[in-house]
Amino acid sequence: MSPVGPPPRGSHHSPQGEGTPVTHAIFIPKLGLTMEDAIVVEWGFADGAQVHRGDTVVTIETDKITFDVEAEHDGYLQRVAPVGAKLLVGDLAGYLHPMADAALAAGQRSAAPAFPGVPAATAPIPAAAHPANLGAAKDASGRRLMASPVARQLASARDLDLATVTGSGPGGVILKRDVEAAPPRTAPPAQASIAVAAMATTIIAPGTLTRRPMTAMRKAIAQRMMQSLASKAQMTGFGRVDMAEATRLRETLVDAADTLGVRITYTDLVLKAAATVLAAMPEMSAWIEGDDIVSWNAVHIGLAVSVNGGLIVPVIRHVDQLSLVELSHARLALIDKARSGKLTRADVDGGTFTLSNFGSYGGDFETPILNAPQSALLGIGQIRDEAVVRDKQIVIRPMMSISLTFDHCLIDGAMAGEFRSRFKALLEQPALLLARLR
Repeated sequence: MSPVGPPPRGSHHSPQGEGTPVTHAIFIPKLGLTMEDAIVVEWGFADGAQVHRGDTVVTIETDKITFDVEAEHDGYLQRVAPVGAKLLVGDLAGYLHPMADAALAAGQRSAAPAFPGVPAATAPIPAAAHPANLGAAKDASGRRLMASPVARQLASARDLDLATVTGSGPGGVILKRDVEAAPPRTAPPAQASIAVAAMATTIIAPGTLTRRPMTAMRKAIAQRMMQSLASKAQMTGFGRVDMAEATRLRETLVDAADTLGVRITYTDLVLKAAATVLAAMPEMSAWIEGDDIVSWNAVHIGLAVSVNGGLIVPVIRHVDQLSLVELSHARLALIDKARSGKLTRADVDGGTFTLSNFGSYGGDFETPILNAPQSALLGIGQIRDEAVVRDKQIVIRPMMSISLTFDHCLIDGAMAGEFRSRFKALLEQPALLLARLR
């Protein structure tokens, strides 16, 4: 939250000075390296209500977590963004005024809501709304075009150039109603004829289809997956790992579960093996940012966890420095927080590599999509008995499939192959893994 420059008219806000109460703006915080926007889920107080520092003033939902934004100052709340609004990082969500009548007056001042379709009483436009709340596109002459987040989103969905829309809001701001009133783009004749032909040949019986809105999490996942595929040259290499020795080691560790205080899983062994290789091959944890190659001097592995409505990737930190027992405890704690909806921004930020276990639902080989901005992701399949050749004899061995997706812009095939070979060697000779536990 930041002090506001010129206060909204009618707010009874005095010029700022030493000891003078000021109005503070509530902005959407950036909760991670890749966060771009958030949905307003719930306001903690009504317009004009008194709020104390540390109170949860608004709850937002990102593509990864639900986060409570706390008040950094005492004050009286003026809500600007309605529940359900999608705001960019840095956008204005509301104000905390120093006096109750200032918040109420500001909330009652505007006849035109900032978010059309929402009553003005719950979504006022401050006379001096922070410009970060308004998307800044440009027309052909380079003039800045100001539009509300809802108008910007609707224009994008309709493939409409905001430069062709006349704004009716304060100072010419483009609002949702302006986009709705704008004439749609005319499709080229060839496209139109194709569309008409498709409509003419597609007959859908009543009641055949159902339609439901995408959840915020599902929309965010879809957007991130498409962005990842569009921005990286993704390639997947495959391999097989003989898990006979790892199976024997795990059985020994499971027998000692009471002593260890935790039941070691195959996922723990896989995480430890991957972390050991990543510590020796830091290039696998780097990514491209503009013309630079960026890397962390640490091994932080994200673990894909299935939750209601989608997928989330909490991050286990410094995996290469953890013992198997410490690693197992950390993994279980994060999975529990993920499935109970209690993850914080620190739990999901800063991953350098991701592990996806599709073997848990019977998968063998897949082509996992990178968790941008990361450049590598390891997928593991189920462990099952298979006939293999050892010393010219056919024997039955527990085999695990692996799928390593990597960004070919940064990681060459030889480097990816070396990672798979080292990873395979550690799991097939887990004594080497134990030797590197600390």
